[in-house]
Amino acid sequence: MDKLKFLLIEDSTEDVIIIKRQLEKEFQVEMKLAENESEYKKLLDEFCPDVILSDYFLPQFDGLKALKVRNEICPTVPFILISGAMNHEIELSTIKSGVSDFLIKDDLLRLNFAIKKALEVRKINEEREWAEKKLEESLHRFRSFVENDISGDFIGNYEQIIYCNPRLLEIFGFRSLEELNAFGAKKLYDDISQRKAVWEDLRKGKKIENRELKMHTRDGKPLYILENAFSERDEKGNIIQIQGYLIDITPQKEAETSLIDSQSKFRALMESTAAGIVIYDSEKFLFSNPAMCRLLGYTEEEMLQMNFWDVIHPDHRELVKQRGKARIARNEVPAKYSFKVVTKAGETKWIEFTAGAFQFQGTPAAIGTVYDITALKEAEFEIKKLSVAIEQSPLSVVITDTDGAIEFVNKAFEDETGFTFSEVKGKNQRILQSGKTPPEVYTDMWKTISSGKMWKGEFINRKKDGTEFIELAIISPVIDNFGNIVRYTGVKRDITEEKKMARQLLEEKAKVEEANRLKTAILTNMSHELRTPLNGILGFSTLIKDAESLEEVKEMTSYINESGQRLLRTLNLIIDVSRLEAGNFTPDFQELEIYSLIDQIIEKYKPDASQKKLSIIFEKQEEKKTVKADVKFLNDIIENLLDNAVKFTNEGNIKIEIHDKTTKNKKYTVIEVSDTGIGISEKNQKLIFHEFQQESYGYGRVYEGIGLGLSLAKKYIELMGGKITVKSKVGEGSTFSVYLPVN
Repeated sequence: MDKLKFLLIEDSTEDVIIIKRQLEKEFQVEMKLAENESEYKKLLDEFCPDVILSDYFLPQFDGLKALKVRNEICPTVPFILISGAMNHEIELSTIKSGVSDFLIKDDLLRLNFAIKKALEVRKINEEREWAEKKLEESLHRFRSFVENDISGDFIGNYEQIIYCNPRLLEIFGFRSLEELNAFGAKKLYDDISQRKAVWEDLRKGKKIENRELKMHTRDGKPLYILENAFSERDEKGNIIQIQGYLIDITPQKEAETSLIDSQSKFRALMESTAAGIVIYDSEKFLFSNPAMCRLLGYTEEEMLQMNFWDVIHPDHRELVKQRGKARIARNEVPAKYSFKVVTKAGETKWIEFTAGAFQFQGTPAAIGTVYDITALKEAEFEIKKLSVAIEQSPLSVVITDTDGAIEFVNKAFEDETGFTFSEVKGKNQRILQSGKTPPEVYTDMWKTISSGKMWKGEFINRKKDGTEFIELAIISPVIDNFGNIVRYTGVKRDITEEKKMARQLLEEKAKVEEANRLKTAILTNMSHELRTPLNGILGFSTLIKDAESLEEVKEMTSYINESGQRLLRTLNLIIDVSRLEAGNFTPDFQELEIYSLIDQIIEKYKPDASQKKLSIIFEKQEEKKTVKADVKFLNDIIENLLDNAVKFTNEGNIKIEIHDKTTKNKKYTVIEVSDTGIGISEKNQKLIFHEFQQESYGYGRVYEGIGLGLSLAKKYIELMGGKITVKSKVGEGSTFSVYLPVN
């Protein structure tokens, strides 16, 4: 017999020995002893006994408490109470609590029998529990199967349904069996004769197997049903009930209908589509639609006799052949690519081919869609040529969307602006604006191009490095086949240098025109300045012959002298200018007393000033002042300034001042000649030091002279290392300052 594990709850050593000896008579014993509750619980968990033997009375623990613990932890382990005294009430209470047996210590002969009986009962109980568990599991699986069956299961009779699963209710649209029976199962048949035929066959003992019926839901929605059923009969052969199940095949029927419809549409599509469609295996064409036949010029019968690579152009034949075979073998190849084919007439065409592998009539095959892209390829070639032309164009090309965002620029744009395509892509062309282009230019541009017309104009833009440039732009809208503007194209050219050259040409032209005008004026002035005194000399010389008195002769002689002096002054000015231009003048620096030089010049111009009632004021800050200069140069400079002051002043005075001044660490003696005359305009202040330049020209001018005085004065002072400046305001007078270097 197998070894049994006994857990004994006993505080008497003698009783332990007696009980163990009794057990060993029939069992192989492994025993553990517990004297209190904690030891008992621990041994129940660790020792896992086959039988528990317990004294009823213990000092700190009793048998009923031990039984209660057993019931909680291991209720199936046999529990036998062994007591020193018998009490009917105790025996009843323990039996009610689940004790396996109750023995008296004085009578242990029945102990082994009680253990065997308890173990047998335990075995029977465990087998029963196992059977009940298996039955419950089986019932649960059956219920689960029925409840979750995809077919509608039912049990019923001719009058009503006794049981059905949820799927049957779902098929017909009912919420409960009661609702279904209230509606009436017979009403769910489209043709009641089909139901009668089913019941007639069942009465005859036949099974109904996958019989197709036309039924409907409670709402009238059509259903296609497969019914399977059999009859259950009593010993006399009478039908007790019908069992069966229904399968809803409506989706399959609808799919079949849809498939037939799809096949019909597919055939129509194959016949009418403009795309070529072919089916081929690893060698031959298996199918070709009319569009493919039209494209290649073969009949379908001719194509079915050909290898699929026979129509491929030699340039691409081997590539297409390899890819076609690889696709049939389900290897990885491009699903879409382009190549050339040759028609029956020998014409070469480009096609775009899209293919995929599939099973055709049980054979590995591939289906391909073909589009004739010959015109597209030719257009691509033209586009490539245009693209190369645009890329190599010296003109800047910009393509934008309708909002002005940049989509493309060529190399010339990058070179011209300094921006790369990646830097400007998606950005508005406003990034080039300098802010100097008038707003109305942009307004006119958008108004023109948004109306579908071409616009031409100029922008003042800014490069990436901030350099401004002028750009001539021609912007055109790109219009699609529906007349919609889809983008704008701009062709631009940097015309900064051209503009600069144009300005220079205009300036040169203006200078030439001014020179021509000046030449005419100079010739006019020269003619006037030479002819007027010469006419006076000749005229008075003629009159002097007829003079009747000495006074008349003297008067005429004075006029002749005055005209001669004027003529001589003009000739001297011209000669001095010529000598300066020839470089024949070199300053002869000498120490000279400037006050006395100016006094002499003033005396010379006093008569003319007095005649105009002008006063000449010479302010001296000291008794004398010495300067180092060329006497002739300085004399001519002061004479010219004083001559002009008297000539152009009609009232007021003329003042001469001399003072020292240091400018930029350089010392000068400054001679200032101021007048209250007519003044000089700001524009002409820049011209009066040029040769032959005056405020007025021609015979209509008010003041005589040929415009060489100030030009000579400027050249003289510059030869001596100095400079001359002017400050003037029209109607208020002028101040000329001569800067004479001290050293």
